[in-house]
Amino acid sequence: MAAKRIKILGMMSGTSGDAIDGAMVAFDRSGACELIWFDSCSFQLSEFRRIQNLMRAADARDITLGASYIAELYARACQQFFDSGHERPDYIAAHGQTIYHQPQAVVWDGIPLTGSLQLLNGSLLGRRTGIPVICDFRSADMAAGGQGAPLVPYADLFLFGKKAKRDLLLLNIGGMANISAIRAGKKPQMVCAFDTGPGNVLMDAAMQRAGLGNFDRDGELAASGQSHRQTVMRFLKDPYFAAPPPKSTGREYFNATRLDELAAWQNQPLPVADLLSTLLDITVDSIVGAVSSLAGQVRLPADLVVSGGGARNSELMARLAARLKDVASVSLSDSLGVPVMAKEAMAFAVLGYAFVSRRPGNLPAATGAAEEVILGSLCPI
Repeated sequence: MAAKRIKILGMMSGTSGDAIDGAMVAFDRSGACELIWFDSCSFQLSEFRRIQNLMRAADARDITLGASYIAELYARACQQFFDSGHERPDYIAAHGQTIYHQPQAVVWDGIPLTGSLQLLNGSLLGRRTGIPVICDFRSADMAAGGQGAPLVPYADLFLFGKKAKRDLLLLNIGGMANISAIRAGKKPQMVCAFDTGPGNVLMDAAMQRAGLGNFDRDGELAASGQSHRQTVMRFLKDPYFAAPPPKSTGREYFNATRLDELAAWQNQPLPVADLLSTLLDITVDSIVGAVSSLAGQVRLPADLVVSGGGARNSELMARLAARLKDVASVSLSDSLGVPVMAKEAMAFAVLGYAFVSRRPGNLPAATGAAEEVILGSLCPI
């Protein structure tokens, strides 16, 4: 790489489908990095609803047009970022919008198949912005036998590994929640990483179904309710939680239809506040179970560092800290120099840097791939 310093704009729109986050990260030849700026571009209500519909029931026409639609939204976000005075990057590393994720093999005509679809026309985004685009980060890992997820652990090791004073658990709570476990030392090691299960997705779906907004701000409604513990325990008997890693999940598995499943378990409908409290406990308890499962791989007590939208839910954070008080100290990623809402966008900037440096960007310990591979495809301008 000829340049002494390269600037990459990581862009991410997650399973919550409410905004596009952008994080500009500068890398020098040594691999040291610096967050230059972070910003977010929220979707309009009509756009939010369209994206929700794409995630629920996209047909061939929707997928064809949706890739260009997402590219146009990403391009608009870039324009908003640059118009506000943010510096332009050398590359954009864009995740796109996950529409479907199938990590477990399905057999068609005797052929086992896996796949993951992130809608984004990278060539169109490059054309609109005049910036080369790196995208399609999951395909190469899946071709190597991996699940194509989680991908954030590579960036977790890159961003946090050298900062670990003792074994470190990195938890990101978005629509889904994922955890990375780093063994601290002179050469920090990623020992395990996987999706723990639903993060905000079920709570958000309950709020939207009740017509109370897109999410429970700060967990206020959940805090006013009483959890239905039998429902929590029954839900946590789902086979996903007991399955060993590597494992990943998404809206295909944990989605709004689970609310109907929960409702069928009740003699009478739970009040909204009680339902939200119950769903919040499902998220918290599944995370606690994941941490407990790591006891043989990391030294407890450890440091648990939280990022993502769930980190802004004070009720969730309070319950998590209370449940983990004997095994982990809970803090926000801001304490280690990574803003809670910026981490995933920063992660894709890191993956973009790995691509342009021709370095593998997956961790087989996290995805289950047979080997390390370079992730991404370049859409030049």
